[in-house]
Amino acid sequence: MARARLIRPIALGIALLVGGSLVVAGPPGPSVPAVSAPPQRTLRQAWPAAVVAEADGTLADGTRYAPGIYLDATTSVGVAPTPDGTAQRVLLRTGAGVRELARVARDRYPRFTSFTADAGAVYWVESTATTTQPLQHRIWRAPVDGGAEGVPLTADTGDGEFPGGEHDLVVRGGRVSWAAAQGPDTAIRSVPVTGGAVSVTTVDGAYELSAWPWLQTATAARQSGRQELRNLETGARVTIVRSAAETVDCGPVWCRSIVSAGSGGDTSYAVLHPDGTGRRRVGGVDTFPATGAVALLDRFEPVLQTGTRSAYDSSHRLSLYDLRHDRLVTLADDTDEVLARGHVVWWRQGTTWRALDLGRLP
Repeated sequence: MARARLIRPIALGIALLVGGSLVVAGPPGPSVPAVSAPPQRTLRQAWPAAVVAEADGTLADGTRYAPGIYLDATTSVGVAPTPDGTAQRVLLRTGAGVRELARVARDRYPRFTSFTADAGAVYWVESTATTTQPLQHRIWRAPVDGGAEGVPLTADTGDGEFPGGEHDLVVRGGRVSWAAAQGPDTAIRSVPVTGGAVSVTTVDGAYELSAWPWLQTATAARQSGRQELRNLETGARVTIVRSAAETVDCGPVWCRSIVSAGSGGDTSYAVLHPDGTGRRRVGGVDTFPATGAVALLDRFEPVLQTGTRSAYDSSHRLSLYDLRHDRLVTLADDTDEVLARGHVVWWRQGTTWRALDLGRLP
């Protein structure tokens, strides 16, 4: 039986148990005016030269476009239906126009996830299912330059799950790798970037891929035991230091911690190193992770801030927590959707997509 795994939520509503203490004071002294925290900086104030690229979410053919990955702030690969609605397409979109990379008929109920890019090519997972055919996955590759369309590399994905995380697919050394459940253990499967036979390496225990060559304990397995990072090349293991109340998601350098005190309690959202050091509080009850990726470029954590907005309002302020300078910077108000991968964070406001290349921030 396949090992059950949970898909990590993007916005976690979880909270911190706060202990109280009694302080005995003497007679009251002269009143001291309260000092307000300085206002949060805007993107322009923090990085005056930063450029946010904009693109209409509606293509010239009238279809709605959803980016799956940005290669830079103006070049993306994403999904849109055909104008007649009979198929879904994977498209490369640049300032010069749109090029189709692949299409799958709508009656196969296609879903495209887990986009990644490396060395002039983009990769993704196509998932399909019909009333007569169970769920199937195929891994695709397409060149970024030139006019060639995408090609499937393999459908031999094993019991892989592809929720759309940044490391669902990892490209390295001429191969595309992914993790698949294999009973209580994990199969690290890989295929050449040119296609061919799939190789399998079995690792004892339940893991998912992180930044290569690291694995981290699979989401479902974290609830019941030790959580760790494991190096596929050296065999090194790093135990993630956390309390029983914390929900922690890690990469090799930084972890994200959410702690909940339950109804009416305070929520603690922090980042820290896997060994428990370097903890910084990002926010409280009104601040949540904006994406599944942890500390992009080992520096930036995109966050959503609800503030005093109505519980019926699905829009949020998007901010960027800069670990280098220990500060929150406002990117945009009233965002409807936020994604991030690699060095780019992008968001939708109404029908407009906006993208920021974090690699260009000083």
